[in-house]
Amino acid sequence: MTTNTTTPTNPVKTPWYKVSWVWYIIFMKFAVITACIVTAILIYRNPISMVVDDYYNEGRSINLQLTRVAIAEERNISFYANFSATNNFELTFRSGEPNDASALIVTFFHPTTHNNDFELRMTRGADGVYRQMLPRELYGHWRVDIEPFDREWRVSQNIHLPVSNTLTILPVNYGI
Repeated sequence: MTTNTTTPTNPVKTPWYKVSWVWYIIFMKFAVITACIVTAILIYRNPISMVVDDYYNEGRSINLQLTRVAIAEERNISFYANFSATNNFELTFRSGEPNDASALIVTFFHPTTHNNDFELRMTRGADGVYRQMLPRELYGHWRVDIEPFDREWRVSQNIHLPVSNTLTILPVNYGI
């Protein structure tokens, strides 16, 4: 007499390190950790420069700037600006020239990269022209602010460089 006994087959237990989905989960966790570290390094090396900590004082300074533009409009202050191919920059009063003929502070603001911003201090020559060398060749959009040393008034205008003709710079209220 033969008995037919079936024994259940024992599943073969494979070690955890030979199972593919375990490595997939480990890989995904390391990918997320790596992405977090790379993001943290990028944020640390390239801080956001447009965040202002003190909004109250920033708002007050904006109102003061708008007042200075209004003073320039009231005095009808405007300029002719010449940019030469050799990086020479010349400013001449078109109208509203003050009697003191003081030096001017001319600030060039790049619209996207604050590291490109720079400031020129221009003194008046004997012929009434303010001359200065630019630190480098300028291309693209720029905002130009012209102020006296006492910062009593300000003339601002957006320009696109390079230009071949004389620009007229008028006081424009941009609502900074």
